[in-house]
Amino acid sequence: MAGVLAAKARFGSGDAEGVLLSLRKRHPDLIIQLVRLKKVPESRTIAMVGQQTLRAAETGALLAAKPEVDLLLRLAGTTQIAVAIEESGYRAKGEMLLVAAGPARRLSGLRKELVGDPSYQVLEGETVSPAGLAVVERAALLGTRS
Repeated sequence: MAGVLAAKARFGSGDAEGVLLSLRKRHPDLIIQLVRLKKVPESRTIAMVGQQTLRAAETGALLAAKPEVDLLLRLAGTTQIAVAIEESGYRAKGEMLLVAAGPARRLSGLRKELVGDPSYQVLEGETVSPAGLAVVERAALLGTRS
């Protein structure tokens, strides 16, 4: 079974690339992305968007060549990679968020690692606000083809 994990991340933008590469190296079975969002949605909203990326990877319907980029695009709400990087990449303005998706067993290991690190605050909860539903819907609509 697959799942999604989200955590607020607290470290400098200059450290972000190294942290991201290190996490991806230690957890190669997971899709891991760092994003910056002006308003961090509820963890359930992030999980729903992450599940869209997982499903797209399974069905060959990714928005980009790599699932990590697909996840960034969906969270940014655009199909334009340059726009997503500028508005929601880890160098953008806003709160930094680590999002990981993949097998539940592998996520469990990452969760344990993050809970023990003061640089992260793992997000929990099952609520989805109307604004969160709009984020999920926008992300889903990106995958539709006309």
